[in-house]
Amino acid sequence: MEKRGWALSALSEAAAALARSNSTGILIQEVCEAIAAQGPYVLAWVGCAEDDAFKTVKVVGAAGKASGYIKDIVVSWSESELTGRGPGGSCIRNNKTSIIVDGEIDPGFIAWRERARTFGIRSVISCPIPDGITGMPFGALLVYSKIPNTFGIAEVQLFESLAKEIGFGLRSIERQHKLDDQIHEKQLIQERLASSLRATIEAMSKTMEWRDPYTAGHQKRVAMISMAIARMLGWENERIQALYMAAMVHDIGKMAVPSEILTKPSRLTDLEMQMVQGHVEAGYQILKDIPFPWPIAEMVHQHHERLDGSGYPNKLKGDQICEEAKVLAVADTIEAMATHRPYRPAKGLVAAMEEIKAEAGQKLDPKVVDAAYQLLEGDNELQKIIDTQ
Repeated sequence: MEKRGWALSALSEAAAALARSNSTGILIQEVCEAIAAQGPYVLAWVGCAEDDAFKTVKVVGAAGKASGYIKDIVVSWSESELTGRGPGGSCIRNNKTSIIVDGEIDPGFIAWRERARTFGIRSVISCPIPDGITGMPFGALLVYSKIPNTFGIAEVQLFESLAKEIGFGLRSIERQHKLDDQIHEKQLIQERLASSLRATIEAMSKTMEWRDPYTAGHQKRVAMISMAIARMLGWENERIQALYMAAMVHDIGKMAVPSEILTKPSRLTDLEMQMVQGHVEAGYQILKDIPFPWPIAEMVHQHHERLDGSGYPNKLKGDQICEEAKVLAVADTIEAMATHRPYRPAKGLVAAMEEIKAEAGQKLDPKVVDAAYQLLEGDNELQKIIDTQ
């Protein structure tokens, strides 16, 4: 009963260690410590079966008062080696529990008898740890006692059960690590794709600006203002990045507008104005079939819509307009008024802010306008963006 109690206590403590471990090294070490803290157990260690010429049993974790026993120890699981005929080697080779009832008389313990006396070791149990794949053990769990004949039938069953649990724990951790690696690799791929997508969007923006030198930098500044407003509104980073990409191409439809109209220094005719307004629909047509992870095309399509339905192209009202387009509308208005255009000089940031304040609640979203005004505080982030070339 006392022997069984020691084994049960060891199993209980080791099971707790198995449950909380998240790495193979920690799992093996804590299990060995849990076992070696019980009764007459002076040493517990786990050996891994190496596939080298010598068939080495490598120590991967150990604990106990007699830990010095395995310092520089040489163990093999080859039958042709003297060090392969002990409990560890026999257990791995035969995939079967091996027991040394009393090291003083067991012929299989000759190679370690003198060493064992030094540390007061008398009996040993070695249980195979299954790897669950090849059918051969991963290695062995070895437990050493200072008392002869410590391991009876009940104790053997308990330690065999523990060895199986160790094997299961090791496989679970390995699977989790593989899963973590796969997740990390996917994240890296997604980051590279996002970077490539961003670079592509920026290239598209530059291409359009080459046709219209007067608005060079317009889309970039609108993007920067939009991101600053979105941060004030507390948006998550991914949503802000989507808004940035939409802003960088919000005027891409102007590729379909003749450059002489875009750069015309005088007032546009009604027909010319219709052609300019058509850039929103053209931009949507360019972007709608690109499989963006966000509704970029719709953001671009709606950035000239207004809350009261006075915008274009579809005269959407209120909640019919997406939040991103409402931010773009404010940012676009600020940038357009505060900077130079071929048909008029820059009106400046003060005039631009007065304009959006006058239209807040009627044409522009008041929450977005308030967020834009907050950017004037402190270092006046808005002015810094407007001054960006």
